[in-house]
Amino acid sequence: MELNGLTTGIASAKDEAALLALINLVQPHVPWTRAHLYWQFFDLPAGPAKLYVIRDGDAIVSLYAAIPQILEVEGHSLEARMVQDVMTHPDFRGRGFLHHLAGVCLDNINQSDIAGYTFPNDRSEKSFRRGGWSELCEVPHRSKDLRGHIHSGVSLRIEPLDGLFGEWATEVWNVAGLSVGVRRDAQFLNWRYGKPDNKYYKYLIEDDRGLLVLKLYSDGVSGVLHILELVLGIRARDLLPEVLAFCFDFAAGHGAQTVTAWLANGHPYAPQLDAAGLVIKPMRKRFVFVHAPAAYARRVEDAAAWHLTQGDSDVF
Repeated sequence: MELNGLTTGIASAKDEAALLALINLVQPHVPWTRAHLYWQFFDLPAGPAKLYVIRDGDAIVSLYAAIPQILEVEGHSLEARMVQDVMTHPDFRGRGFLHHLAGVCLDNINQSDIAGYTFPNDRSEKSFRRGGWSELCEVPHRSKDLRGHIHSGVSLRIEPLDGLFGEWATEVWNVAGLSVGVRRDAQFLNWRYGKPDNKYYKYLIEDDRGLLVLKLYSDGVSGVLHILELVLGIRARDLLPEVLAFCFDFAAGHGAQTVTAWLANGHPYAPQLDAAGLVIKPMRKRFVFVHAPAAYARRVEDAAAWHLTQGDSDVF
């Protein structure tokens, strides 16, 4: 790769203006504000993002972002990086910049003995195959058509959470009995659902037996309800059918025609989602790739072991 006077390095909060300039040039349809930039890159509970960049003077012309999260694997905490927000200025494309930054990022992951995961689309997934990542699965996209839905009148106590998640939420995660997934403790949940300029519907299930986070989306013609988080203590899994019925009632009551969720086959909740009609309908446009230290690879590379939801994606 020929840099021809350009330099590589790590960006920080001091590069706010240069980062926003590149991001909003490349994706003007989803512009970022300063608040979004700090939420996404610098105010995470696991620490600031690793932002691998190539610079042309004061300008950033290529960005490869790796967001820190804490992955829980069979009760063990493992630092991880979620690769996202990968882009190059249009005037500098075709020079191998992202391939170079991807190699630097993966070397850093390997040297630090941490894990990585990412959700590339069908245009970028080949670069992860070539780069030594392992394909976990296609994104396990589930959906249910609500046309003809009849209100079920759920009697379960599912109450809105108006404030922050407390330590009760951490305890729900601790007793959920889930094998692999980003740790859903109170810190993570409060950061994740503090995303600027987004509205989330947060709920407690039977006081402290579970938690639920929903998001409505409408394109002006049709509406969709996304189930972003649904975690139950292992002894509360029998509540799942009623929780799903609540979600369907909520969606229909807000004019949504479709409910979506992510959850892999083999997950403890999967049979109940299937029975409720919330079934996997692969989109074949987005994939899940992972990379893990040898000691954790067997479990991290097992799609059925993962608690993978739409809340893991920054899109929602």
